Amino acid sequence: MVSEVSRLAISFSGGESSAVMSMLCLKHFAETHEIRSIFMNTGCEHEETLRFVNDCDQHIFGGSLVWLEAVINGSGVGPTAKVVTYETAARNGEPFAAAVAKHGVFGPSHPQCNSRLKTEPMLWYRKQTGWAPGTYDTAIGIRADEIDRASENAKRDRIVYPLISFGIRKPDVKRIMSKFDWRLKLPGEHYGNCVWCWKKTLRKHLTLAKDNPAIFDFPAAMEGQYGHVNNGQQEQIQARTFFRNRKSAKDIVEMAQQVDFEPWQDRSHLPGLFDDQFDADLDVGGGCGDSCEIGAD
Repeated sequence: MVSEVSRLAISFSGGESSAVMSMLCLKHFAETHEIRSIFMNTGCEHEETLRFVNDCDQHIFGGSLVWLEAVINGSGVGPTAKVVTYETAARNGEPFAAAVAKHGVFGPSHPQCNSRLKTEPMLWYRKQTGWAPGTYDTAIGIRADEIDRASENAKRDRIVYPLISFGIRKPDVKRIMSKFDWRLKLPGEHYGNCVWCWKKTLRKHLTLAKDNPAIFDFPAAMEGQYGHVNNGQQEQIQARTFFRNRKSAKDIVEMAQQVDFEPWQDRSHLPGLFDDQFDADLDVGGGCGDSCEIGAD
């Protein structure tokens, strides 16, 4: 009797670490696994990220990468998903706005944007296309130098970390991707994933706001329109804001003009265990990808 073919779901975030992970998965597991790869678009990604995802689809996935966006449904119904393309992908935050309109402003006290916009619709899509929960492993692009981000429940949830298994660190990712002229060319790494993501550090937010204040127009609009929304209803509650310590998008932009700070820069190439730029007020947190990897159910 022929045993069931092993299944591997690649959760492609749109970054270079995820691209290297995908290369490794396809190189080492293509002959032993049925592999399906998905990118979730929220509408808040940088245009360069979308270009990179499109090029990765051609150069890594051979055109098989599925682009999905969350579909936010009415009360009592969870998010589903729709297939989009590079050309039709939302670029003005439409999926994100729909989720905020239903659930209210996300942030440290209501951190469901990842589940509503990525994990839940992705799991729904996989189930709809024949991959029931528990029938596949999910590959996540966490590197060997950030092993502390790996889930304690990885074995239970069938999450695998190829970059950790192969000992791939950030310098390795940069070295590998430097060979390709289609590599990711963001203005800086702080622009990665959702550009203004509330999970980034304050230093990154301030740097973004100083570079281009218009980046925060979208979260400011969401706070203004849906700050009092809770579970789809306007309520007399203290207005929610996206950012840590109850800072609003307007606060971030104003601080960037008023506060004297050293702009964020990538220091991963510097020797030593600790970043000498670290400040308890400015550098707590990380990037959207630090906790927005799309895991198993």
